Amino acid sequence: MKNQLSNRYIILISRFVLGIIFIIASADKIAHPELFALSISGYKLLPVYLVNISALVLPWLEMITGIFLVGGIFVKSSSVIIAFLLTVFIGAISLAMIQKLEIDCGCFGAGKGPQVGWLRIIEDFGMLFLSGHIYYFSNKPELESKI
Repeated sequence: MKNQLSNRYIILISRFVLGIIFIIASADKIAHPELFALSISGYKLLPVYLVNISALVLPWLEMITGIFLVGGIFVKSSSVIIAFLLTVFIGAISLAMIQKLEIDCGCFGAGKGPQVGWLRIIEDFGMLFLSGHIYYFSNKPELESKI
């Protein structure tokens, strides 16, 4: 029983940490989508017609999933979406490194994040681990919002 209780608190901490990171990361991108679009285009992965729509949709997806994790709503679904986003981010940063692009990662908005590099990949893998931990150990029903 005690192990089960401590696991609930670990899940709660994991949800709050990951949720708050995604909320903070999305705020400047939502406020300045044109600057975020420049960050996205710097990766040279998307065709021009997808850059602006990505700059508009991606930050809101980050914000909503972050809020859901903090609020305990759709926890498993939110952790899956975040895991998918982190996998995309890891791939994009890896490709930028392979191409030797010296660009801002765009993680917290244009011009506010660090350069792409191994530290970003390690951080993203850490968050990917958190999202997997949340998904695997969160056993409450999706619509229930108790802790």
